[in-house]
Amino acid sequence: MTLKNNIWTLFCTALFVLSLSTGCTSKDKNAGETSEVTNPFSANDTTAVLNLMHQYFDCLMNKDYDGAKSMVHQLKNDSLLQMDPDVEKHYEMGMKIISPIRYEMESMVFESDRDCLVKYSAVLFDKEGDDDKRPNKMFYAIKPVRINGEWYLTVSDKNDMNTRDSKIVQ
Repeated sequence: MTLKNNIWTLFCTALFVLSLSTGCTSKDKNAGETSEVTNPFSANDTTAVLNLMHQYFDCLMNKDYDGAKSMVHQLKNDSLLQMDPDVEKHYEMGMKIISPIRYEMESMVFESDRDCLVKYSAVLFDKEGDDDKRPNKMFYAIKPVRINGEWYLTVSDKNDMNTRDSKIVQ
């Protein structure tokens, strides 16, 4: 094959791949319109949730348990409420029992405005090396929600409706 044929083949292949990648939208047969899946979240959403989590971590590290508790709500019927006394007691006990050296974000998943999950850990001590097999973290989860464009932290509790109806695989 000559150089001219190689260039022509490469050009046709590139054009074919480009046409495939731009033509991959689903069409509604009834409406005849193109529909595309869009992500309802932006970098601003991620930043807002990260900022909330860092404020929450700061409260915990400074042993401002009331400040940390005031940041976490329960979501019921699209309304933010103070935590139930039993849930608040459980949260407070968990905050006071451990004394981590720091908190770390493990993962963030955004499914919908009311179905997001942040997993984080409390690091109890630094490992001495790669061969140190001692567990040094306790893991937690919290559920951010977006209401009227603002982000809030809510409990992630197996009995809470906000958690039970989640589409996020844990």
